[in-house]
Amino acid sequence: MPNRRILIVGGSTRAAADSVRRAGWEPVCADLFADLDLRMTAEVIPVQNYPNSLPDDVARVRADGWFYCGALENSPKILERILKKRSFIGPLLGTAPEGLKALRSPEWLAKTLTAAGLKALSLRNQLLPPEPDGTWLQKPLASAGGRMIRVWDKTAVELPFPEPHYFQRIATGVGGSVIFQVESGNVEWFGSTRELESPLQSAPPTKFSYCGSFGPLNDLPIVVVAKLKTMIQAFADNAPSVKGIVGLDFRFDGDEVWLVEVNPRYTASIEVLELALGRSLLNPMSMAGMSGSFSATSSGTLTPKFNLSRQPNQQNQIQSRIVAKQILYASEFLVAPDLRRFVRSSDPWVIPLMADIPLPGTVIERGWPICTVIGSGKNQEDLESTMRDRLSIAWNELRTKL
Repeated sequence: MPNRRILIVGGSTRAAADSVRRAGWEPVCADLFADLDLRMTAEVIPVQNYPNSLPDDVARVRADGWFYCGALENSPKILERILKKRSFIGPLLGTAPEGLKALRSPEWLAKTLTAAGLKALSLRNQLLPPEPDGTWLQKPLASAGGRMIRVWDKTAVELPFPEPHYFQRIATGVGGSVIFQVESGNVEWFGSTRELESPLQSAPPTKFSYCGSFGPLNDLPIVVVAKLKTMIQAFADNAPSVKGIVGLDFRFDGDEVWLVEVNPRYTASIEVLELALGRSLLNPMSMAGMSGSFSATSSGTLTPKFNLSRQPNQQNQIQSRIVAKQILYASEFLVAPDLRRFVRSSDPWVIPLMADIPLPGTVIERGWPICTVIGSGKNQEDLESTMRDRLSIAWNELRTKL
């Protein structure tokens, strides 16, 4: 029987494509970058005008199911147009466009947290801005990867902000992310990661740019885990159309937990957990070296097999390593050098030194991502040493070839 073909659409689909391959399936991808390593391991669909042309770009694709990744959660109308072609690409394996409205609404999230007995960060809309005292963030409603976020202070007041936005009180503490699965209101916790706090090695365009993450975390305080579980279940209970993998970004300071935002789709931290745990999150039947399959519902639609009863304190901690990924950004205009020697084995369980490798000659604008460096270690000290070495190799290669 041939492998299932899964269509992935989004800004950058390489990580999701590797996850699909770790699940034992075949990825078909349409994205903004179409990087070199993606082209060597997946079928790539040319995109004419991202994201507006995506529905037409995938019109003739045939697949057994499809899902989207960042930042298409901000483009529900495009997802609706793709859904109209579902007879060719199969069911949507994730939250439908109508389910995005709640989880992408800061007001709805705050109200749901309050109703569940949890604290929420204070919010203001753009018509009633707070005092520019440096204790608030100005954030676009269509946020992704930290894009355009800035501290609301006297300098920001004088600068234009060209998109619909809101203000959110700055949360203290350490940033993290939880990955979980929702199916018919039931929740499974897959694991948590910690974000890299704008490391200088990444050369990020802003202090809020997503630079990467590492995990899994096994040292979250019990009370923090309990509050995160309450958050997750509250969202699942109050947004019944939410389905599939979801990422929840938070900050915690001691026992206090602050929700930052919810991403109802495949997130960048999933491959960190998969490579550390040796387990596919898309298809738990598939461990390192094993392939799995979809289960069919009574209606004949395809659904990944998930154990929805597992909770964080019951999780089988099989990982023997910690994994990190770190994005390198262009601090100036550049033309990508030939990095083909860094393309790794076709085995999706092998951790490469470099991923998201641009085609030679690709023009990369200032502030845009160049590539991703990935590494692992048996503990955090070992991981930090590995990442220092790998970042040095990557930057030396880039600076030599530029």
